[in-house]
Amino acid sequence: MLQRRIIANFHKSKFALLSIILFLFLSALCVLSYYRTIIDQKQAKLRQLDIAGTLTHQDFKKIISHNITSLEDMRDRIVESNGKFKAYLKSDTERIIKQNKSIKFIEYIDSTGIINFVAPYYPNREALNLDIKSVGYRYQSWIENSRDTLVNITSWVNLTQHGKAFLVDVPIYYDNSFQGTISAGMDFKDQFDNISSKQNLFSVRITDNAGNIFYSYNNPKIEDFQSDQIFAQSLNPLADRAEGDWKFEFMFYSRQELRATTLQNFILALGIFLSFLIGLLAYFFLLAKRQSHRYKIMNQKLQMLNAEIEKERLRAEDASVAKTQFLSNMSHEIRTPLSAILSISEILEGKQLSTSEKEFLKLMQNSSKVLLNLVNNILHIDKIESGQVELSQDVFSPFFILQRIVDIYAPTIKVKGIEVKTNFASILKQKNVIGDVSRTEQIFTNLISNATKFTEEGLIEIFYEEKSENGRLRIQLVVTDSGIGIAPSKMNDIFERFKQLDFGITKKHQGSGLGLAITKTLVELMGGTISVQSNAGKGSIFTVSLDFPKVENQDENKKLRHYRNLSYLKVLIVDDNLLNQKVLAKILSKSQISADLSSDGNDALLKCASRHYDLIFMDVHMPGKDGFEIVQHLRKIDNTSVILGFSADVTKEAIERGIKAGMNEYLTKPVEQGILFGILNKYFS
Repeated sequence: MLQRRIIANFHKSKFALLSIILFLFLSALCVLSYYRTIIDQKQAKLRQLDIAGTLTHQDFKKIISHNITSLEDMRDRIVESNGKFKAYLKSDTERIIKQNKSIKFIEYIDSTGIINFVAPYYPNREALNLDIKSVGYRYQSWIENSRDTLVNITSWVNLTQHGKAFLVDVPIYYDNSFQGTISAGMDFKDQFDNISSKQNLFSVRITDNAGNIFYSYNNPKIEDFQSDQIFAQSLNPLADRAEGDWKFEFMFYSRQELRATTLQNFILALGIFLSFLIGLLAYFFLLAKRQSHRYKIMNQKLQMLNAEIEKERLRAEDASVAKTQFLSNMSHEIRTPLSAILSISEILEGKQLSTSEKEFLKLMQNSSKVLLNLVNNILHIDKIESGQVELSQDVFSPFFILQRIVDIYAPTIKVKGIEVKTNFASILKQKNVIGDVSRTEQIFTNLISNATKFTEEGLIEIFYEEKSENGRLRIQLVVTDSGIGIAPSKMNDIFERFKQLDFGITKKHQGSGLGLAITKTLVELMGGTISVQSNAGKGSIFTVSLDFPKVENQDENKKLRHYRNLSYLKVLIVDDNLLNQKVLAKILSKSQISADLSSDGNDALLKCASRHYDLIFMDVHMPGKDGFEIVQHLRKIDNTSVILGFSADVTKEAIERGIKAGMNEYLTKPVEQGILFGILNKYFS
């Protein structure tokens, strides 16, 4: 960056030097031409005087008009706002004074002649609250012109706050009455000097209508010139009225100028000006040429970079497609047998089992759900990355969820010979909340799983606390272990994806390295906090705090499940997995539903052609025609069946494709019976 700046400055300096040389060369030619010029004509000088005088006169007139117009514009803003703009008087006057150097101060004089505002305040404070009726030269012309709605301007007068100025009054009328004037003190010397200083060959003098000299520049010596050698015109500050004319007198600074060669001066001035202009144009031409070359090179580099970016974009799209396909396949292959296990276990819940059999059944259900959570860890990363994680609103007991997870890991902890301490006995009554039960269970599972995995001996302490306040329940879970601990240098890595402490530990303690990363993301998504305290070899303390809306007097875990008689429904189950067919049919039988079965798309279409079904459960991945094609075909022939997608593919793309194809709902395997029958009640109430 610094090198480019140095090179750019070097080129600018070089171009400037070349332009100066060119300017000096052309100027030298002008000087030579000047000395070679022999015409010395007095009338040319006078024409020069006339031109310069006319331009200066016009510039002065514009300056006067511009300053007065700024006051009239201010007056118009006040009138158009019906006086409301007076609230911005201070800021507006400051802006006008800043933009118009000839305006030294601005006053607001009310209709009675009292000055009740002046800016700037400090140098003009003596004029504030002044009654202009006490000023002899002031009030009469002020009130007469104001009543005639005319702008009023005084002669060059002494001010109450010291100094001299022209006082310009712009009357304000609204609500059909005279409200006062915006008045300003004006001294045009600075702006006139700015014009006059550019033509030092001349002198200027201006007198007001009372004969007061209020402006002179370059020491004008009027007595040295004849009347035809002076450019004299009236200068009317009020363009719409004849009275109040000022006298503008413009002349050469010295009488010697009239004796000089007019053509020589003209050629010299013109030559030098053209030399400067050509030199300036040469500088910008060289600069633009270099910039054009630089931009051309930059454009070529950008085109190459855009080509590389396009290649990388295509690679990223290919990788995204591959990732989606992988997640879809993994979800389907793993969740399909899990769905069967969980569904069969729910069927067995209704059987007459011994106490030990019920215990084993509970362990099988809980372990299957833990395995399902581990699979979801991978799938949730995809959702988290795309910002599509949505929290459900379930009624559940966080304490009940925690107890269940601890029961799942109890056999593993017992085999390791690790002591477990909890404060569960002190929780007298579990409270129900509204929140995402699945995400909460996932957070608890990851913390208990980590403590179990990385602790070989010693103690695991699980402390759970609930605090109710203002209709909300704040829970805190503290999991303390005596495991391998975490070195301070690794502390920032534990919440990153696919990272464990080191390769050695990774080999000894198996895992995806996603648990804590997802836990932290979910905790923050739910508005909670997670922290860790640890030292290598001394164990770790993980603390999670979550806040939920509380549900009073409701025990979700004790609700009884009732099944309606839906035997009148004609139902078709389309699934290439025979076990899934049987399990789903068995679950539906609880509502006296007798379902037809189909193992592929063609058979399903034949059955739908020969019989109308009220409800169709449609798997997605099947040989031949997949579930999406079957649904699209059924909708095209105006099939009005309720079609529920029922698949282990839980990717966002599959769900969106199913709904777009015409599915009424998209259920993911495994599905809880409560959710399934809730949907049936929704469509067949």
